[in-house]
This record gives sequence, structure tokens and C-alpha cells, in this order.
Amino acid sequence: MNKFQWDDNHPQAQYGDGISHPRKGAHTKLYKLLVRGPQMAAMKVELKAETQRDAVRYGKARWPGAAIEVIK
Repeated sequence: MNKFQWDDNHPQAQYGDGISHPRKGAHTKLYKLLVRGPQMAAMKVELKAETQRDAVRYGKARWPGAAIEVIK
């Protein structure tokens, strides 16, 4: 895994502006996510995103097949 712990070996993983992270200059907040995958330990990550929905979408792009939920 790379330093961002993305599943970059997964054939369905997607990266890029607006796909796995906000576009440059977007107004964002920091969201805490719990990521649980079938063959990985659960982990807590913090992602910058425009909305809570976008944070989950970015997480799903980075870790396809994982269960992603926003936590407080």
C-alpha cells in the first residue's frame, strides 16, 4: 500500500480531482470516516470534502468494496 493507504492495486479504484479528493480551490471541511473492508483491518481516516456525501464518495473511490461511514 502507498503512503495514503489507498487500495491502488484494486482494479476498480479511481483517483483524481473530484473523484478521490476535492477539486483544487473547493470549499471543504474535514470529515472522519470509518473504513471497513473484507480483507483489511478497519481504519479511521480523515478526508477533506465539500459535503459528508462527497466524503463517503471519495472514500468509496479510494477503497472499492469497503463499507464507509462518517463518524463523529
